[in-house]
Amino acid sequence: MSTPTTTISRKTLRFGMASSYAPLTVLVSGGNNRAMPPFERDPLSVRFDPNARRLVERAYAVKGSWAGDFVPPPGPRARLWMAAHGIYQPYERDRWGEIRWLRAYKRSVYHLVNWYGGTSGLRGERNTGAGSEGWHSPVRVEWETGVRVREGVHAGRWAVRIRIHPGGRATSRIGLARAAREGNAWMTPDGHQTFRASTAADHEWA
Repeated sequence: MSTPTTTISRKTLRFGMASSYAPLTVLVSGGNNRAMPPFERDPLSVRFDPNARRLVERAYAVKGSWAGDFVPPPGPRARLWMAAHGIYQPYERDRWGEIRWLRAYKRSVYHLVNWYGGTSGLRGERNTGAGSEGWHSPVRVEWETGVRVREGVHAGRWAVRIRIHPGGRATSRIGLARAAREGNAWMTPDGHQTFRASTAADHEWA
């Protein structure tokens, strides 16, 4: 059974595969304007769902290794769609250093794995307990945003990649330890959120 997705635009973005990456270091915060009623999810993230599904499926096929994509910048139709949904600054960076456009793709990937990710692939139904307090996905996603390609067939696109890890407390501890070393921890060792934790105040939707 295929995993259900929600698409707002009939025309989805077309991406390829990625192979080279560099760490993102610029950290800037900011906000967006409102123009549409609130959403349960980031509406731009919902738009990325079909692409996120393809990327996650490739990552499952090479579980433990990297699967990548090249993300094109928003074109005129995408910008018109975003403006209609109150999103006017697709290149604005959040406190994690990610631009709004790529952040939406990243959110879509994590949403898909958290809600539909199984141990060996995407499930046709939502994971029981997904989204509830204390619940953990059977697998975890590692995401990396790379450089924007300067030449070649993918010129102007951003390289991104993900890999799927087994779930569980051990994986969580490894991830938190790595984030702490890199200064990107969203949680303290005793379980309290840091300033990098995402909250409702970071969203222009509900």
